Amino acid sequence: MPYYITKTGLDAFDTARAWGLAVVLNVITGNEVKIADGDWGYIIVPASSISGAVSLSGNPAWGAIFGEDNWQKIFVTAKSGWSTKRNNVRNRLENNINTLLANLQNLNTVKFGTGESLPGGLDPTGFKGLRHTTRAQYKEGQLNVPEDHWALACLGMATCGTYRYAKEAGQSNCLVLLPVPQEAQFSYFRNVQDLFRLPGLKYHGVQNAAAHYAVQLAERLRRRAAAQGSLQDRYSAVLYFRLFGAGQQMKPAQGNQLRLETLMDAIARDPHGTQPMLEWLDYCFRLGATKGAEDLALAATELVMRWDLEAYDRLVRLAVRILGREQVQRRNPRDFASFLRRTQTEAIQQTMEVMPHAVV
Repeated sequence: MPYYITKTGLDAFDTARAWGLAVVLNVITGNEVKIADGDWGYIIVPASSISGAVSLSGNPAWGAIFGEDNWQKIFVTAKSGWSTKRNNVRNRLENNINTLLANLQNLNTVKFGTGESLPGGLDPTGFKGLRHTTRAQYKEGQLNVPEDHWALACLGMATCGTYRYAKEAGQSNCLVLLPVPQEAQFSYFRNVQDLFRLPGLKYHGVQNAAAHYAVQLAERLRRRAAAQGSLQDRYSAVLYFRLFGAGQQMKPAQGNQLRLETLMDAIARDPHGTQPMLEWLDYCFRLGATKGAEDLALAATELVMRWDLEAYDRLVRLAVRILGREQVQRRNPRDFASFLRRTQTEAIQQTMEVMPHAVV
């Protein structure tokens, strides 16, 4: 039996709801769940059918979800009230799960105006107004959504979103990333988290983090495709934005998305041949996190964002120059040696061959 998440135009809100529903169905059935993007909405199909009334209360897998660190980051704009918001998500889904599932078996729409307001750590487009008391006499109406859909979105972001604190231009920020499934399936939500994790590197802004995230996601999917004989799971984009301190509260900066079609198509054509390219790009980002090699990370970011010959030429020229920077080698000998081993003709040629297939 398929379930439907109709899109509203708020990309992060819609994608997070799809992930949230998939996690709920996975917990209920204990089996695989498939997500497909149908342009107008997401279609979520559990491998095992659900018959009769269901209950989330008392399920160990369900309880474990609410121990995730991401909950405080989603509700960062609520400050000390984040745990109350998390508990509201849990209670709402536990008390209304049967009604919610029945409604989502049919095409549905989300009516804005009543319910819960979207937190800043979930959707930068839908965030409006103040989330806690301030001394200023400032008021702005908030965007409210139905409580069931709000709870699903928060759950999806807590389980499948990635948050990383970083400093940019001397200001503390939180980088937020969320993958957009085109056609994917999973058997346990923690497997999804492993697929979407980021290494503990120093990133030069949210675009840099999103580009490295995209390359790492592509490499993990490539390994699966090489083992299975074809690319089974595809992701269309990575949504990204950042949270920054603005006086007495945290606010989201307007986000964007990094398209993944170029990387997905390259893997689908040759899951074995793309390995040198992805490993080389990975170490461009890793070495680029080193002081003195920041331009390498930014050039790799530009290439993954654009996939054109100008960006490719700039990255190759910078890679050659980096090999001659002794201070970078001294500061990070391990990644420098790995980068040197992977800067080979095969990897550079494979990267260039992706260009004609890039989406312009």
